[in-house]
Amino acid sequence: MSVYRTDPPSLGRPFGRDYAPGAAAFAADPAVRRVVARQAAELARTSNDPEVRGRGDAIRERVRGRWLRGDRRVDVLRGKGRDDEKALVVGGEVLVSAASWPDVADEATRDGLTRTEVGCADLEDRVVRLRTDGEDATTRLTRFVTDLRAQGHPVSFSYVTPLAPVMKGCSGVPAPGLAAFADYGPVDPSFGRGVRVAVIDTGIVEQSRSDGWLDGVARAPGRSPAESNLDVLDADPADGYLDVSAGHGTFVAGIIAQVAPGAEITAHRALTTSGTATDVDVACALIRAVRENAQIVNLSLGTETYLDEPPLALAAALDVVREIEMARGWETVIVAAGGNGGTTSPVWPAAFGRVLSVGGLTAGLKPSAWSSRGHWIDVSAVGEGVVSTYVTGAQSPDLAAEPQTFTGDAWARWSGTSFAAPQVAGAVARAMTEHSLSATQAVDALLAAGKPVAGFGKALQILPGA
Repeated sequence: MSVYRTDPPSLGRPFGRDYAPGAAAFAADPAVRRVVARQAAELARTSNDPEVRGRGDAIRERVRGRWLRGDRRVDVLRGKGRDDEKALVVGGEVLVSAASWPDVADEATRDGLTRTEVGCADLEDRVVRLRTDGEDATTRLTRFVTDLRAQGHPVSFSYVTPLAPVMKGCSGVPAPGLAAFADYGPVDPSFGRGVRVAVIDTGIVEQSRSDGWLDGVARAPGRSPAESNLDVLDADPADGYLDVSAGHGTFVAGIIAQVAPGAEITAHRALTTSGTATDVDVACALIRAVRENAQIVNLSLGTETYLDEPPLALAAALDVVREIEMARGWETVIVAAGGNGGTTSPVWPAAFGRVLSVGGLTAGLKPSAWSSRGHWIDVSAVGEGVVSTYVTGAQSPDLAAEPQTFTGDAWARWSGTSFAAPQVAGAVARAMTEHSLSATQAVDALLAAGKPVAGFGKALQILPGA
């Protein structure tokens, strides 16, 4: 039974109307409705749309340029019988389970594949990373992966995990800010206190805000880019404009702070400001966050895969997480965005059974046309017109349909499952402190309070959106 009794469970409001003051007037504003409708339309449009394809090409070239500077390339895989991009992969690279390696080593050698380091100490004895070169590399690797999976061997491409949708120019627009953090009134400021919530994303903006929001998030400049958790904002390329995914981690952290203002938010930078990382990068960051005793981890990222297979590095990371949990005696709740593909194709890591997967809804708790959906979605929250903390800078005219400039203590309005997921992460933190629950008990309580929506799990009304 749900611990929540403020509204009938059928309404899906576990916190009643705590976060809704002024929401009706906000949502009725014609200018707001136009902005949100445009964002939703952009998310729903396919990459075959000429306008979307034009901006997608610009984003794609920036992504590829970033990886080439690191001596690796990004390839596009397309699903069978479809023209749309199915997934991004590290060119010339696949991953094989270490347990299967003795059985497949000879075949790998025949196909010209060479073993190399995984690049994550926790995965070196669990995953084998193979690389090859040549113009036919993608064809050979596709055959290699398909044949071995048909034989039952855990193998996958080395996926590039994007902030979906990485190939569209949909981005935030300026929004009126909330009150200063000290005066933020919708909820008790103690909600979430003592709960550590890790955000694995593009990092956190370096500059502190004068309104007090996100002051408690530790900034770690680091001696090298790899050691830093700062979002550099303008690096891919450094052209004076915000990169395509700049500010994404800051926006996500601000959503968690709105729902559970007392929570300890930690920022882990795994993704570049072009919005991409390998699944190995994300897997390593996930293990690190859990080892640092995060009770909740938010992953507002995800990828479809060529054969709908689970990315091997992420699967191995979840095995490591389970071992950490067994040793210490308590579980971490992992929350992940369900994706913006508008189909039932699984998006990883959300589709893993032990991950709490989050779909996107309209402000009226109806399914958003652009949101991924299916039996693997556990819960959904409003993903259209969500307001949160943003960063200072100007958007590139090459990447945004209507470029915007953000100044001062910037706030933005953004749409996508990336912004539904942290509402759920924050809700888990609030439920833990409000009702003295463990993280997993809090998840059960929230699910019991949700409104069933076919293909979208249990719908929850948390932040209002528009």
